[in-house]
Amino acid sequence: MFASFITIVSALAASAAALPGAVGGRDVYAQWPAFNFQEGCSPGGCIASFNISAPAGYIAGAPAFNVTCHPIYIQQGWLVCDTVSEATAGSTVESMWTGAEDRDNIKISVSHLWYQGEARYNASGNIEFAPGTTAFDIPVTLLSAVL
Repeated sequence: MFASFITIVSALAASAAALPGAVGGRDVYAQWPAFNFQEGCSPGGCIASFNISAPAGYIAGAPAFNVTCHPIYIQQGWLVCDTVSEATAGSTVESMWTGAEDRDNIKISVSHLWYQGEARYNASGNIEFAPGTTAFDIPVTLLSAVL
């Protein structure tokens, strides 16, 4: 068990070292390209739609994903994204739309969750941008593993 923990920590450290960078003082481990962002609002709230993907190994051991996400602003909770192409078993992507620091902007968060054996991994990031933006990169700034 301890050897598994060391392996996981080593893999995450290697991934972090491979992609140096920082966003607002946070390390950036990868970038996820998002595109086709659209939003619409009604008296009941706002909903968005966008495509996002990443190749296998964007973080050591991470499976690829290709999804369409539909976060709802008023709900402000994590919603599972729809798979566009075949997903790896045990791998999911979720998104959330919350209030941005600048109230005129949009804040989108994305989390990729997957399993390797008994270990559960999470890579997450978020971005704030102006309305009307249709493409952006989400910096992955959080990596975690639970044994």
